[in-house]
Amino acid sequence: MRADRRGRITAALAVAALLLTGCTKNADGAAPPKPERPVPSLELTRPPASGTEVDPVPTTSGAPLITGVVEDECLLTAAEFSALVGQPVSPGRNTQLDLGPEGQKRSCFYPTEASGLPKNWINVYGTTGQHPSELVQRANKNTPGSKLLTDIGLGAVTVPAALGAPGGDMYVATEKYLLEIHVGEGVPDEPRWIVAGTALVAKAPA
Repeated sequence: MRADRRGRITAALAVAALLLTGCTKNADGAAPPKPERPVPSLELTRPPASGTEVDPVPTTSGAPLITGVVEDECLLTAAEFSALVGQPVSPGRNTQLDLGPEGQKRSCFYPTEASGLPKNWINVYGTTGQHPSELVQRANKNTPGSKLLTDIGLGAVTVPAALGAPGGDMYVATEKYLLEIHVGEGVPDEPRWIVAGTALVAKAPA
């Protein structure tokens, strides 16, 4: 069903709402390979109860992000992510999801213990065409309700979830990577985002 499919992929395409043209590649320029062992099929979100469809916001960036640039994207401990979302989460797990026609998504997922759904994740992206700090500035400029945090990495921005939904995103720039923390359950305040972003940068690959 169309509404169900939209609900399933909306969270997976959250970064596209801000930065992408829909073009995400592996580090070698090819599509992400299928894992050697089957990966559990995980629902990113439950379909909206109202049947409302939420489309990703059209992007204005011409620079694709590159996935699969590091082996381990689980840069926060379960305790650190729990503190961010305000409820217990399970330890992060690097997982590649096959979304059918929408392609594949590779992230470190942190399911909340209450729902068991992997609505929270971390991504580490490489970039082409623009420096990660430029993408942070672009996300801030193009997203209502966003806020720059200049003391984290080479710049960070928090972005609220669409339509007043719980959660949101933080994008953090390092010299080489754009880091994303996505929260789909819970509403972090600014101090908690700052703590999580600072920990993320401390553990980010060089």
